[in-house]
Amino acid sequence: MQARKQKMNPWDFFPLLWLVFLSFPVMGFLEKDHTFSQTALFWGLITGFLAVYWRVFMCPSSERRARIGWAYSLLTYLLLFPVIGGTASAFLIYGGSMIGMQSSMAAALWLAFLNAAVMVLPFWTGQYTADDLGWLVTNAIFTLVAAYANHASYRQRMTSRRLAEVQAEKEALAADAERERIARDLHDLLGHTLSVIVLKSELASKLAQRDPARAVQEIREVERISREALSEVRAAVSGYRGSGLKAELARAKVALDAAGVRLEYGGQPGPLPPEVEHGMSMVLREAVTNVVRHAHARECRVNITREGERYRLEIADDGVGGAAPEGTGLTSMRERVRALGGEFTRDGTRGTRLVASFVGTQGGSVSGPLPSPAELASSALSTLPRRRPQ
Repeated sequence: MQARKQKMNPWDFFPLLWLVFLSFPVMGFLEKDHTFSQTALFWGLITGFLAVYWRVFMCPSSERRARIGWAYSLLTYLLLFPVIGGTASAFLIYGGSMIGMQSSMAAALWLAFLNAAVMVLPFWTGQYTADDLGWLVTNAIFTLVAAYANHASYRQRMTSRRLAEVQAEKEALAADAERERIARDLHDLLGHTLSVIVLKSELASKLAQRDPARAVQEIREVERISREALSEVRAAVSGYRGSGLKAELARAKVALDAAGVRLEYGGQPGPLPPEVEHGMSMVLREAVTNVVRHAHARECRVNITREGERYRLEIADDGVGGAAPEGTGLTSMRERVRALGGEFTRDGTRGTRLVASFVGTQGGSVSGPLPSPAELASSALSTLPRRRPQ
């Protein structure tokens, strides 16, 4: 399946900052007068280097580009060393950094070591003085360090990409499994029932003239079967809509973990009336969706408490917050809480803090105490295949 396109973040442009070191070969070139052919060669190689450097670091999906970048940098050094001297060694450092953008650590380090050896070689041929040895060794070490660091960065980026692909595949498989389950349920619930309804309706139509009493009996049977089917469909739809507050907490943990947001929860509300639990579940689902999509938060806290007959759900995050106008999701949450006779407040001073207060009118326990972290993780894993992708 096609991999999910990854978004660029500001850190992806960090390698461009290293281009500032091109100032050394540029200044080395500008210090002296050069022929037209040397000038054309220098600026032509610089332009080609910038294009290759961009492709290696901004589109790092091909290891072939890393090897091309390394070879181009080495060639640029060899061609420009007679023109600008030691300042051309900057291209060997760039070559070491580019060769690190591949999966093989051995290949990256050996080719970076070759660059370091080429960099120091002029010293042994007498083209450098003893005073130059210090910066030569420093640059050689920096070439190896750049290769190793960029190799580690490349491995991490590729791992993140593979994890994103696996997650996308899991979501697609979960969606397919959910559709198949719904199709089976609908077939089992309605297939046979609708067939019976059709047959009995046809029979009643034929008996309407010859035996009205029998026809009425068949129509009543159709009514009974239809009511039973309607009850079964309603029960099935209730199962699709949710499995209680514990299951919603588990889904929230899955969604927040995927977005890099840490979930903290607390409170022991005890038994929750069914209408309160359903209302809390819907508010929690919408609030977590907003945190994942808009908050840019690092932490989300969920707290459920009870004071007498009043149940209180608090959801707070440390994201951008603000007093922006309420969207459809917040409006829906507010209306849902008010429909249950509760109160809904929002505070965007530091992050976002939502408080939904409900009044329970019925007894019964469908939730019980909040789960432990281990129970929540286990529940999250069990509910993940049934989660509907957004």
